[in-house]
Amino acid sequence: MRVDVSQPANPGEPHQPRIRIESVEDYEQATRRIAALDSSSCGETEKRERAALVEAVAAWDRRHDDASGWTDTP
Repeated sequence: MRVDVSQPANPGEPHQPRIRIESVEDYEQATRRIAALDSSSCGETEKRERAALVEAVAAWDRRHDDASGWTDTP
C-alpha cells in the first residue's frame, strides 16, 4: 500500500493522506483498518486516515469491477 501525504494548501491546515491500494493484501488490510477505526472513537487524524482509506478502497473497487464483463447466457 502506498501512502502519500500532500502538503496543505494553507499553512496550519492538516496534511491529507492519499492511499493507493496495490494488492489484494493491501485491500484486506485497508478494510480491517476501516473496521477498527469505525469501532473506536476517532480524533481528527484518525478521521482523515479513515476518509483516505475509504477513498482508496472505492478506487480499488472501481478499477477491479468486472460487472461489465458478465453475461446472462452461459
